[in-house]
Parts: sequence; structure tokens; C-alpha cells
Amino acid sequence: MQWVLQQFLERSALLAPKLSGLQFGFTQTELAEIEFGLETGAGHLSAKLNEVKVGYDLDVPKIETVSVSHARLKFAYHPSDKPQNQDPSAPGAVAFPLERLSVENLEIGIDTPWGLTRFAGRGEIRHSEAETLDITLQNTRQSVRIELGPGFRSAKVIVERLPNGKIFDLSADHLDQPNRQARLHADAGSLAEWLGTNSLVPESLRANLSKAGLPGMAPGLSAIQLDLNAETPDKFNSVQGTALLSRDSRNLASVNLSMTTPSFGADLDAQLDMTAKEVLDLLKPWLPKIPDDWQLSAGNVNGTLNLRWQTGRIRSGTARLKASELALTAGSARLEAGKIELDVSDLVNRSATLTADASKLEFGKGLIANNLIVKTHYLGRELTVDQAALSIFGGQLEILPGPLDVEKMPLLLTLRVHAIDLAQLLSSLDYKDLSGTGTVNGELPLRLSMDAIELQDGALTGTRPGVLRYQGPTADKENIAFKALRNLSYHSLQAKVNYRPNGDYHLGFRLEGSNPEVLSGHPLAFNLNVSGQLPELLRRGIQAGDFEKAILEQATTKPAKPLPKPSIEDQQPKPPPADRRN
Repeated sequence: MQWVLQQFLERSALLAPKLSGLQFGFTQTELAEIEFGLETGAGHLSAKLNEVKVGYDLDVPKIETVSVSHARLKFAYHPSDKPQNQDPSAPGAVAFPLERLSVENLEIGIDTPWGLTRFAGRGEIRHSEAETLDITLQNTRQSVRIELGPGFRSAKVIVERLPNGKIFDLSADHLDQPNRQARLHADAGSLAEWLGTNSLVPESLRANLSKAGLPGMAPGLSAIQLDLNAETPDKFNSVQGTALLSRDSRNLASVNLSMTTPSFGADLDAQLDMTAKEVLDLLKPWLPKIPDDWQLSAGNVNGTLNLRWQTGRIRSGTARLKASELALTAGSARLEAGKIELDVSDLVNRSATLTADASKLEFGKGLIANNLIVKTHYLGRELTVDQAALSIFGGQLEILPGPLDVEKMPLLLTLRVHAIDLAQLLSSLDYKDLSGTGTVNGELPLRLSMDAIELQDGALTGTRPGVLRYQGPTADKENIAFKALRNLSYHSLQAKVNYRPNGDYHLGFRLEGSNPEVLSGHPLAFNLNVSGQLPELLRRGIQAGDFEKAILEQATTKPAKPLPKPSIEDQQPKPPPADRRN
């Protein structure tokens, strides 16, 4: 009988069939092993089955059950571009000639154009009297259930995480008609993680999704539901679809899509209504690592997108995004009542305007800026700053208006300093031994790259006379310079500022004035040059909470390389030229 069955199989559609260990009974046949190949319209299948048991009823006759201890299936899937000759509207019975097929240990490998897909676990197929097929694949991590309706007119896929928790269910109807429909309901976070990590998803597609950060979106999508509906009235010549993200019955985002496949055209309309924290959680996979002490505690984001796509390119499109009532804490800094508006009037020509403002910026220790405003517009590859300013220290800091080539680095900006109150500036340093009065103006040319800031030949000038007082400890209390600085009334203040990307800074000051208690109020001029590594100084000052100690330590620490000896001009006050000694 084994030889007869072998001869029959060799004359069938099976390729290179092999079998061994055949045992016949009145109700059951057993096979120790069977191996074969099969060419299908979608690719080549190879199968190897061990310990196969076939149960049947000879009186009917019919095959009732097939159980397999171990099955290894490999399928090379190649989608065919040849049209199907069969009439899809003709109903028919599901071609499955038994009631139940079960495989205790199932290994499936499917080679697709998008990479290999794999499954290892238990498998079962049940055929009901209603001519439906119920296919189940299950292992310790997941359960995949596929329900096929009579004549393959409908289908449903349900994927669950074990021991509990549905990931998604996908259903399709009217598969035998031109007007077909599909619906997807999913836990968005679980679906994102499943698509990016599960071996049932082809590996190259899974790698691309992982590279794009899809699994990283899973925490941000937690408790968010995804509903997708699509339908075609004409066998996919045109498709209309909607997608909806919601949480606790609140709509967060929606997309309406209409597309035609022959002309590769699509119309897309999308809306967004989420809290700022929800948006930030979604964008985290694509953002630099955010420090733990950064908190976005308030704010809402609304937006719309309209896109028209034709023959592989965007034909027209607009977008609007508005974030309001933002509250952000970053370490000791805090932003309140922030607002950002982005208006893209032409996606094709890349024309957009950006406006941002905030009523209050607090940098810690009472340092507060108000009325931050930024207005820019973008066209082609050029960004133009229309206005960028904030109020601080009783004055204003602003970026000079003008165009910037954002595709060319570094960016060149000029920061204008206007009417900054010296008393407020010195007070903000929390350095109790140094105080003063007066105001300064100036301009600071900046060179900005992706990871560095450079300041070249910045200039600050006092705009009116003032007083500078230094009451701190000195190495030489009899030094005339320190005596004069205890209460110096100056009428001229100038400063040069330079900062290099490696952290080197150089400050050059010139003060002209007098102290009534020194040299009988004789006019004095000070030239002071300070150089060092600004990041190290700031780091030590911030960590210790004592800027004075950090500065004095730096001033008394012997440098690694000897510095040129300062000139007498830099060490002692000197009188101005004779023609000004009045």
C-alpha cells in the first residue's frame, strides 16, 4: 500500500514526493514522514511532515481529521502580474476536504519580495458545515486567528497578545464583488510595536519600520485607538478611506484619503487636535534625547493638512499648525503662555510663515524675560527673520532682521543689545560684591552651526554715565585699582567680546571715570582683559552655586601654559591724556 500511494503521489501535482512508515487501519492511517514540493501560481512550496495521522470514515467516505506532530513549510512567494481568468463574483465552496487539521509544532518560512516572514508555534485549521475556515496560529507570545467566509467572500484577522490583550482586528467584505470594503480596529501602541518587532512581518519591511522609529512610538500611542476604513467601488481603480486616532472617546487626529490607482492621484485632508504632551510623546523617537528634568506641563496643538498628489509628485498643498498655552520647564528655566503658529501656504514652492511668542521666560534665580516674539517667513531655500526680540534687564535683545540661507552653514546672525540696565544685569549674576548703574547698547555677531556658537568682535558701549562698585576681598587692599573700583563713577564704558566654538573667550573692557576718595577724584582709565574657558567656568559656578568662588579660583590657579605678563596699563589705573585732565 505504501508503494501504491508513492506511485500515486508521483503522478500527482506534487514534486518529488517521499513518504515512509505507512500504516493503514479501518479508521486511521499513520505516516512516519512525508516530504513534497508544489508549484503554485504565487510561488513554490516545500513541505516536510513528521508523525502524520489521518482519521477518516470509510462509510461516508470522507477524511475527518489530520494531525501532525511536526511540520516545516517553506514558501517562496512571487506575486503574479498575470490577470486571473476566474470570475470573482462566482461563489463557491471553500476547497478544504476535511474537518480539522492540527500541527503541534509548526515552522513556517515565507520568502517575499519584502523579506522573510517566519512563524513557530502551533497551528490549526477547522472547516465548519457553514463552509467557513477558521485558521489559528499560536505560540507563547501571540495568537493569530484568520476567519474565511464561504467562497472567500469575506475574511477577518484577529491578532492578540498572550495571555491577554487584543492588538488588532482586520476584516474585509464583498471580496467577490467590485465594491469591496475593509476595516481595521487596533490598539495603536501595540500595533506599532507589533509591526516593528514581530517575525510575521517581512524582515526588510520590519527593519525599515524599526529604522523609521515606529516601535519607539508605542509608549506615546498607549491607550490610543486606531480605526481605519477603506472601500473601493471598482476593484481598486479608486479607493476612499478614513483613519481616526482617539483616546477615551476623544478624537485626536483624522485623515480622509481619496485616490485613483490608474493615474496615481490622491487627495488627502488631515486634522490634528491633541495636547502638546501627546504630540511630544509621539515625536520622541525622532527627537534628540530629552533630559529628565524637562517637563511639558500644558498646551494644545491643532493643525490641518491638505495635499493633492498626482503622477508621483505633489501638485498642491497647504498646512497649518498652532500650539497654544504652552508651559515648559527645563531645569531651572520655565516658559509660560507660549504660542507657535506655522502656516504653510504652498507646499510645492515651500512657502511658509512661522510666528512664536511667550509672555514670560524665567531662567532661574529671578532672571526673567518677557514678551518674547519671533516672526519669520520661508520661501524656497531662504529663511527671513522679520522680527525676533525679547525684553530683559530693563532693555531689549533682538536679532537683526534679514535673510538666512538655512541650507548653508554656519548661519550668520547679529544680536542687538539695546538699553540693558547694568544694575539688573549685575544683580542677575547673584554676585553680591559687584554692583553698578548705567545702561549699555551694542551688537554681537553670531555664527551658528548645528553644534557650535561663535561670537566675533562683539561690541558693547555704555549709553550714559554710571557707577561701578566692587566690595569683595582683594589680594592687596592698598592697590589703587581696587580702591578706585570700590566706588568708580564712570563716564565711558566700552567692551569687546569674542567667543570661540572650543570654549575660549576673551573680554576686553575700558572704563574711564573717577573715585572721589582716590587721588582726590583724579580721572582714571582702566583697561581690563579677561580670557578663559567659558563652559568650564559656568559649569563650576553652576555646580557650586557660587560664581564668586569659581571666578576667584580661576584667577588664582596657575595656568597650564604661562600667559604673557600683563602690561602696566592692565594692572594699574592711569590718567587719561593731558588734554582731558579737567
